[in-house]
Amino acid sequence: MSDFRSVEGKVAIVTGSARGIGKGIAETLASEGVHVVLADLRELVHETCKEINEKYPKSNCYSVELDVSDEMAVKALVEGAVEKFGKLDIMANNAGMHLATGKVWETEESKLDRILAVNFKGEFFGCKYAAIQMIKQKSGTIVNTGSFFGKVGHAESASYGASKGAVHTMTQSLALELAPYNVNVNALCPGLAASEMHWAFVEADAKALGITFDEMKEKELDEIPLHRYGYGKDMAGAIMWLATPSGEYVTGQLINVNGGLDFT
Repeated sequence: MSDFRSVEGKVAIVTGSARGIGKGIAETLASEGVHVVLADLRELVHETCKEINEKYPKSNCYSVELDVSDEMAVKALVEGAVEKFGKLDIMANNAGMHLATGKVWETEESKLDRILAVNFKGEFFGCKYAAIQMIKQKSGTIVNTGSFFGKVGHAESASYGASKGAVHTMTQSLALELAPYNVNVNALCPGLAASEMHWAFVEADAKALGITFDEMKEKELDEIPLHRYGYGKDMAGAIMWLATPSGEYVTGQLINVNGGLDFT
């Protein structure tokens, strides 16, 4: 069987994989025979890993509890994966967060620092240490999680949008730097996702508009041409494409995975 689209036997790290989109990415990769290292700040990551191992026993997975804004923890994460599996084929920098910061003039420095530490520095560190390994291998795929909020400004999301905009430009810079080593680097930009983080936004918006949670969800779905939320499997599909010969010519791109919600 050709390896043109096969990821079986590859090794991946997925950060922010205890729940939500990251969990969906890790589970989908495992279902295709990828050995996955799950990493998350939440202790729940170990239970998620156990579930995946039980469901897909051919995929050898393990979990690490860490804060991606801790550079040495990320370094140890990558080195540990390579020590166990001998290589690193896919680095999915998915961990992220959002804090309600209000308008720019209302933003507290502590909240700004935390958002940038997790969303930008966390992905930067993942890129840094994956790059060091992939340069040695002369192969690999790095996939960062961006956002359409990082492409176009949105009111009261300056901090979050800036963190994702930084991820986008870093992605393109790193793509140029790693091209000589046969490593491609891209960012996926999800739209409205079926995740715990997004449900918090839905709940807040519903309250502000004086409507129910379900009514707010339907209002959002009407804005998505494919009329459904995004899932981890959608992101995983793009990651697997980029990590195989079928997608190896794609690098430095900000790829929308959003059901047609946004075309920028």
